Amino acid sequence: MLELHTGLIAWTVIIFVLLLLILRKVAWKPIVGALEERTKHIKDSLEKAEAAQRAAENARAEYEAMMAKASKEAQELIARGRKAAEGTRDEIVAKAQVESEQLRQRTIREIDLARQKALEEIKHTAAQLSVDIAGKIIGRSLAARDHQDLIRQALREMQVTGGEPN
Repeated sequence: MLELHTGLIAWTVIIFVLLLLILRKVAWKPIVGALEERTKHIKDSLEKAEAAQRAAENARAEYEAMMAKASKEAQELIARGRKAAEGTRDEIVAKAQVESEQLRQRTIREIDLARQKALEEIKHTAAQLSVDIAGKIIGRSLAARDHQDLIRQALREMQVTGGEPN
């Protein structure tokens, strides 16, 4: 069945050891060197990736801080703008109230002056009419009918001349 051949085993072990020595000299060093180079390259890449991640986290933190600061400044600007607008609005309302009161006072004065002028005009017209009628009455003796005719005539004269006495 199974026979052991010592010579064959010895030569197989010798060839195997020689092959290992040759491979160690020829192939093992380049393979190990390539593996070490690859390991070093992967290690460097991981270190660079970690550094990039830290830099990205720092940049994100800075960005968030800037955004918070910008948001705070924007809120402050809005608050100042709102306060300024309210101040301007109050100022405009106060100025409008003052102007409204001045306009009301001026209108009242103008109405009073116009009323006084109208009263003076009425007094003047009434006096002139009385003088005209008295002059006509004195000029002749009047009956009741004549008296009514004179009044109508005087009124017509006033309408024709626009209320101005002759």
